[in-house]
Amino acid sequence: MKAGLNAIKREPRREIPIPGTSSTKPSGFGIILEELEYMIWLLGIALTIVFWFIFPPFRKFILVVGGLFVLLIVGLILNSNYQESASKSLIPTSQIQLTNLRLVNDNIGEKELYGEVRNNSDKELLDVYLKITAYDCPESSITPSCTTIGQDDSVSAVSGIIPPHQVRVISGAFVSFYNMPSVKGNFLWSYEITGTRGR
Repeated sequence: MKAGLNAIKREPRREIPIPGTSSTKPSGFGIILEELEYMIWLLGIALTIVFWFIFPPFRKFILVVGGLFVLLIVGLILNSNYQESASKSLIPTSQIQLTNLRLVNDNIGEKELYGEVRNNSDKELLDVYLKITAYDCPESSITPSCTTIGQDDSVSAVSGIIPPHQVRVISGAFVSFYNMPSVKGNFLWSYEITGTRGR
């Protein structure tokens, strides 16, 4: 009887991982590195405070470095704004041709724009900005008797780079007509090219 009991081997206890947690534990060396990095940061802050109050030249150094850092950040922001402004003035809207435009409903009832864009300029075209207006018209054409029921001023029609003198498709550019009422007559729409971005 004892021999039979002794022959039974018990399986080692297994830890069941909890969902959302990692089963790997940080090594002792990794913990030491994290604590060392934390101590270095605390030491740096402490030394900065001590030097600030004890050594007046150090204050000037910090002020100069801080001032240069601020000037660097401001310069980067101004340069970024300049580059963005310059890119929007490279290609006139008159050199952009839109054809075969269609405004269709997507699966959730919103509008999407399809068609083709031709870049007639000598620059690379990065984007075309459109204003699209929706009308409820009593007839099949847009006339002064139509009622404006929706407008999106910031439609981005290009989702890639269009080289000079080439054509690319507009593939489902999102058009938002918020709070548009039900159409009582004919749903018609128009577009206007409001800007471009090139390089």
